[in-house]
Amino acid sequence: IIAPFLFSITRRYSLIMNTSAWADIRQGIAGFRLWQSLARQDIRLKYRRSTLGPFWITLSMAVTVSAMGPLYGALFSIDLSKFVPHLALGLIFWAFIAGSLNEYAETFTANEHILKQSYMPLSALVLRVFYRQLLILLHNLLIYPVVMLLLGIPVNANFFWLLPAFLLVAVNILWLGLLIAIFCTRFRDMLPVIQSIVTLLFFVTPIIWQLQQLPSARLHIAQINPFTSLITLLRDPVLGHRPDALYWQVAAFFAVAGSLFALWVFNLTRRKITYWL
Repeated sequence: IIAPFLFSITRRYSLIMNTSAWADIRQGIAGFRLWQSLARQDIRLKYRRSTLGPFWITLSMAVTVSAMGPLYGALFSIDLSKFVPHLALGLIFWAFIAGSLNEYAETFTANEHILKQSYMPLSALVLRVFYRQLLILLHNLLIYPVVMLLLGIPVNANFFWLLPAFLLVAVNILWLGLLIAIFCTRFRDMLPVIQSIVTLLFFVTPIIWQLQQLPSARLHIAQINPFTSLITLLRDPVLGHRPDALYWQVAAFFAVAGSLFALWVFNLTRRKITYWL
């Protein structure tokens, strides 16, 4: 039973690797200087007349954490030294995930003038959004050392789990972004739908609240939520904890299955995207 299944998966994977979609992805990765430059230019243009530039986002995040930390800590009756780091990292990493998903909805439509006049790998535009949000994430992460200093939070060796965790999260964000970009190009009214779904996910993902606050009957439901795994994989290493194996398994499953599905959809629709614009 297992052998035919593995053969089928291998055969499908080999077919995907030889498609024009995979060639587009290779070209997009090879042109990293292009999408990195475009992402940096996007940020410069957005804040070109402001004094603090992109650090306005960091300041806004710091104010949000400062306001919500004492309030929700008192509401949940949780020690601030434990709750504020949880909240700060949750908001910072969720801003990265949610910002990416929302901006992916306009990945191709916002670059209509480029795609209609010249050739550019479509995957390069997806990577452009990801890199732009990554730069914003790095700005926001400057808040956490201040939180550590004020609350006396130590750093241990579990911090190094952040690198493999981020790579796994990045794969999930990229295949989700590719699918969102394709469907929002084909169906323009999908943009508010994506925004509504991302807003809903904020409340059902342990960003403000903690899993320990849930009754045991509902804990497993929250753990199956793939965004719970993504947030936990990013947050736990910084907090000094090794993420549980369940979160690695859930994130890895969605990374593999989602990437194969996204490549299949991309291969079917790649030549049609320009005509949908």
